[in-house]
Amino acid sequence: MTRANLWAKVRFLASWVVALVLLALILPRVVDVSWHGVLPVLASVHWPSALTLTGLWLLGLWVHTFVLTAAAPDLTHRRALTLNLTGSAVSNVVPLGGAAGVELNRRMMRAWGIDGRAFTGYTFLTNLWDVASKLLLPVIAAITLARAETLTPQVRTASLIGGIGFVAVVIGAALLLTSVRTATALGRILEATIRGPLKLLGRDRELGLPAAALEIRAQCAELVAQGWVRMSLGMSGYVLLQGVLLAFCLHLTGASFTWPELLAAFAVERALTVVPITPGGIGVADLGLVGVLLTLGGDPAAVTAGAVLYRAFIFAVEIPVGSGALGAWLLGQRLRGVRRTAPASYASPPRRIAHVTDVFLPRLGGIETHVDDLVRHQRAIGLDAEVLTPPRPSTDDPAWVRRLNAATARREIAGYDAVHVHLSMFSPYGLSTLIAATRAGVPVLVTVHSMWTGAGGLLRMAALTGATSWPVEWSAVSTAAAENFGRSFGGTRISVLPNAIDTSAWRHAAPPASVSGPVTLISVMRLMPRKRPGQLLAMFEQVRRLTGRDDLRLVIVGDGPLRRRLERKIHRRGLQGQVRVTGRVTRAEVAEALASASIYVAPAPKESFGIAALEARASGLPVVAHRKSGVRDFITDGVDGMLTSDDSEMVLALTTLVTDRAARQRITDHNRALVPPFDWADALTRTEELYRAAAARIGELAPAPASASAEVVALEA
Repeated sequence: MTRANLWAKVRFLASWVVALVLLALILPRVVDVSWHGVLPVLASVHWPSALTLTGLWLLGLWVHTFVLTAAAPDLTHRRALTLNLTGSAVSNVVPLGGAAGVELNRRMMRAWGIDGRAFTGYTFLTNLWDVASKLLLPVIAAITLARAETLTPQVRTASLIGGIGFVAVVIGAALLLTSVRTATALGRILEATIRGPLKLLGRDRELGLPAAALEIRAQCAELVAQGWVRMSLGMSGYVLLQGVLLAFCLHLTGASFTWPELLAAFAVERALTVVPITPGGIGVADLGLVGVLLTLGGDPAAVTAGAVLYRAFIFAVEIPVGSGALGAWLLGQRLRGVRRTAPASYASPPRRIAHVTDVFLPRLGGIETHVDDLVRHQRAIGLDAEVLTPPRPSTDDPAWVRRLNAATARREIAGYDAVHVHLSMFSPYGLSTLIAATRAGVPVLVTVHSMWTGAGGLLRMAALTGATSWPVEWSAVSTAAAENFGRSFGGTRISVLPNAIDTSAWRHAAPPASVSGPVTLISVMRLMPRKRPGQLLAMFEQVRRLTGRDDLRLVIVGDGPLRRRLERKIHRRGLQGQVRVTGRVTRAEVAEALASASIYVAPAPKESFGIAALEARASGLPVVAHRKSGVRDFITDGVDGMLTSDDSEMVLALTTLVTDRAARQRITDHNRALVPPFDWADALTRTEELYRAAAARIGELAPAPASASAEVVALEA
């Protein structure tokens, strides 16, 4: 280990020790409040408020991209956002990590074809506007507080230092950009100033600052002339949104202040982040923020909790999100570095097909059932289709199910003519096999089976950085899922590849249509939070109260982790005679349950397709579902069933169908007479078309330059 490396590691540890001591020990002592008093305040923040904070944070990052794209016109907003996230993640983790973040951004921009000269100007201008905004804020705060006659000593001092620093920065930038002679002179002054201390340390060397100053001037003069308004507005918007984020954090923790007071605290906090003692100024900036707020009369516990919550968003959250974006970008670079060639055999339909899925039978769910059916139908028409899935003990699988660990699956995937990857919300096995298949030049079709919302926003953010350029064909199981997933891909085409059923079998399983007698609501689901069985039970109770029908029944077909909790609710509410939970049953038993029911209910708004609802529709039942779910692909409101926007509308729709026997009879007759267009014959044809499209994607991407690939490898090392 060299002395430089050792010193870097010592600084790394020392910086984080200082940060943790300031945050965990010094801050509570200064404020005179324990963490036992702060944590309950943080725990009181409800998830809708946390989502609002997340939205403010993301909006601020997006507004900041206008600064970055003005400083580097060849950047798109999406790439600018990627630079922002990845650079912040590195800077926040590594002490004095600004240099590491800058180097990472340089490599990323070079891989996108932006040369070093353009990057130099970009780095100078973005940092210039950032530092200037942080220095100017205390001046604005001091003026505001002086008018309100509440100017504190901390703000007065910060204002004086910030004002001097801002003037110095503006004058220095103006001198640098004014003329060649001035830029050269400024470079020489900086060189002499810095080399003095280096001589005392015995590390004197030529820094080349006069030449660098000339290069910066040549690159930046035109950019400033054309983009200074856009950069200033973008930076102002970004700073404003961060200030609003701080204000909302303090509001949620019960710390109330006037806007001038919030501006003062925010200004001191932003100015202290310039001090490079700890990563991101953590600890140092927080002490300044809390100190100002306490001087202004804030409650210690509420102020500290608000400051910690604010720091979590502008510092902690950026680390995992930025790391995910960096990982996805590196993956995209690797894939672009491999030239793919389509073998001549891909001109004909693929025969040997691997269906890759993280989950499979005997676990019961939409993906598991669909993949099993798809493989069986493909094998029935002569294709050599197999399932690749993680190992699971004590299973009785067909011969065409291969349970392989991820490493083995990646090695063997090259032996297939096509790979069909089925993705859910969390699919590490499928993604790793997908990568191996693309590197081996095998056509890949990806089908997304989930609605990527909520926590999936983090995954989609990572996907933005490189997945759109992977040589694969993308599809989703419904129009809703395709629209939802497509928004993450910046307009990339997402085909719809719906699930399918044997429609004739479900029609023949149903008895002649009749709506007389007791009314039975039915739902087939895996009993898990996303499917919302508890909310279905609550809606059933409301429908009973509104209709006044004692003969109304509810049958929930399925099993899962929420079964015991659901059964306890049924028992506590005295509904044992009206509600039945069947547990896991066979398909024949599902068909039998549907045949004896009156109305099918799909309570999950994030239902990506709704194969159980399709089976109910084919059986003749009216279907009530959310209009934003994938069910809307085969249910037309008022024709095949009823589509609703929320639970309240769903209760009203169910009440209407329960009480209006004529309407129920009309929909039942319609569903019995018309077969839904989701039969396996159509699905197999559509799947083969997408396999051919996947084969056409092979070789579309040009290899990355050797220098860029080498830099990526070095960065990962």
